Parts: sequence; structure tokens; C-alpha cells
Amino acid sequence: MQVVDVYRREGDKLMENWVLIDIPYWLKQQGLDVLDRTQKIMNSSEQ
Repeated sequence: MQVVDVYRREGDKLMENWVLIDIPYWLKQQGLDVLDRTQKIMNSSEQ
């Protein structure tokens, strides 16, 4: 899984922690390609 961990500290204290997860990549690992599915939906609506 592709993850980015971002921290913000003030002095010696951790004030914030953001965890960003690449949801489309995770879903593709589960067998659902949301980008391909979106493309198919967009192509079918243009006809």
C-alpha cells in the first residue's frame, strides 16, 4: 500500500499527524480499477 505520513511538531511535541493513503491504488489491489471503471462510464455517457 502506498502511504505518506506527514507530521507537524511544535518544539518537542507532536501536534498533528496526517496519513495519506493512495485509495485508487489500494482498490486496484482489491480487484477494482476505479480509473478504468470511470473511463468506461464517461465513454458510455458520450454516446
